[in-house]
Amino acid sequence: MAKQNLKHAASVLALLAMTAAPAMAEIKIGYLSDLSGGTSMLTGESSIPAIRMAIEDFGGAVNGEPVVLITADHLNKPDAGLATAREWVDTQNVDLMFSVDNSAVALAVSSLLKDRNVSFFHGASTTALTGESCGPNQMSMLIDNFGLAQAISIPLVKSGNDKWFYLTIDYAFGHNLESTSRAATEAAGGTVTGAVRHSPTATDFSALLLEAQASGANTIGLATFGASQVAIAKQAQEFGVDQVLAPFFLGDTDIHAAGLDSFQNVRSAIQFYWNQNDATRAFAERYQQHYNRPPTFTNAMHYEFVRHYLQSIQDVGSSADALAITRRMREVPMPLINGDTAVLREDGRTVRPMYAYRTLTPDESKGAWDYLEILATIPGDSLVPPLSESTCALVNKG
Repeated sequence: MAKQNLKHAASVLALLAMTAAPAMAEIKIGYLSDLSGGTSMLTGESSIPAIRMAIEDFGGAVNGEPVVLITADHLNKPDAGLATAREWVDTQNVDLMFSVDNSAVALAVSSLLKDRNVSFFHGASTTALTGESCGPNQMSMLIDNFGLAQAISIPLVKSGNDKWFYLTIDYAFGHNLESTSRAATEAAGGTVTGAVRHSPTATDFSALLLEAQASGANTIGLATFGASQVAIAKQAQEFGVDQVLAPFFLGDTDIHAAGLDSFQNVRSAIQFYWNQNDATRAFAERYQQHYNRPPTFTNAMHYEFVRHYLQSIQDVGSSADALAITRRMREVPMPLINGDTAVLREDGRTVRPMYAYRTLTPDESKGAWDYLEILATIPGDSLVPPLSESTCALVNKG
């Protein structure tokens, strides 16, 4: 009996030792994105292969810690996105949360993460997240609405496209984008002849396009995205609208969905284009081994940020301190796929170049997905306001 008791006690101790043993350290990345809504084709599921490519660059582990990726759909609903984010932080112990590509969801998640030991890279475009809602471990991956307005509106005004009319999606994102573009247009010497707002569910834009035609504008700013701008571009061709279309969030997937013939007379700027140079084409070839088309600018952006994040963990020597990692990310310029670099500011803005383009005609295109001609590089430092004007409380203005 004594021997049996000893064996039982030994078994209990062994079990306790096993349950008390610390779990193996890992780097957990939580990808909270629009996997089923308006931007799902541009980013969403299609960015997961790019994220995995960045992880593959490090052999799946950094400093001996395996990198784990978990994903979820925020459904473009702040309450749904916040619930997932809270669960990931409280029970999944995520080290990095991104890309939260919806401004309302991103603002909710930003508030949750302010005092947490979690890095947060978002794909929302609202300027609030680099202003009054900035955070110590928070970075904006996208050029925000201010930068888009500088990159797109000002060069077009200077080239003679100086009378603008806006077709704006009727919620906070569209309103903010229109107002920042208006300010840039007028500051560059242009005028605004009018604007109309459309419902996020609208499909018929004929009356709005006729109003834009009658306004005297020579440029129509599309302060909208996704299926809406595709429908607008198609209907503009059908009605013979000859004004220049200036979209702010046009992706290769949008052009592909509508056909290149629907996107004539378009001028804008973009963060990344797969056919820009040899380096971007090599990346696109690798990406297409995992996905059935070339990468969009958002796919490339996810790869660049995750790679820079993992490299910074390697440099710091640990994934335990989010503040140390994000500090390192700001200290070292971030390599971009095309050979340029970006700088991450203390207010969370990404200072990176954009590339002015025009859409090709169907006769100029050399094949599927060959849609743009890059016209010029727009320096990154021209796309951000000075830090002295920042409303981010973390900025040292002294």
